Amino acid sequence: MNDAWDESLKAYFLRTLPLLCSIILVMMSYMPFNILLPTSIHPAMGVICVYYWMLHRPDVFNLFSVFCLGLVEDLITAAPLGSNLFQLLVLYVLISNLLKYFNGKPFEVMWVGFLPAAFLSMFARWFVVSVYYGQFLPLGMLGFSVLITVAAYPIISLVNVLVQNKFMADEV
Repeated sequence: MNDAWDESLKAYFLRTLPLLCSIILVMMSYMPFNILLPTSIHPAMGVICVYYWMLHRPDVFNLFSVFCLGLVEDLITAAPLGSNLFQLLVLYVLISNLLKYFNGKPFEVMWVGFLPAAFLSMFARWFVVSVYYGQFLPLGMLGFSVLITVAAYPIISLVNVLVQNKFMADEV
């Protein structure tokens, strides 16, 4: 009886591992480091993690995981409540509808496909925040943020690949 409980606990942990890894990466992206860049410049880790896990393991990274990650990101940022969650939900809808086109494609195709997906989801968030403040925010910051996020995608995906290959079995 005890072995069955241990196995079910281990299976539950492995199913929540993508969400836990994503939450840790999002929290790390908002940590203040003493580097030359301003603290407001960082890649959208939530967008990268949702895109990666939705393409590679949609069976364990579902709508509940996207909701939890968006809620955590909303709670640790100074943005209007719900804007990050809305951004990740837009990305979830995009990826869940385009998943069949990316299935089995090489990394370069997925990376190129990340650019429009990240832009559309980040643009949706920009629009919601602009409506919240009653004025259009600078588009230059949106473009720069999209470029930094797309440039950081290979590095963050490598972290996610290591988590997936080291800890997650195919039959989870």
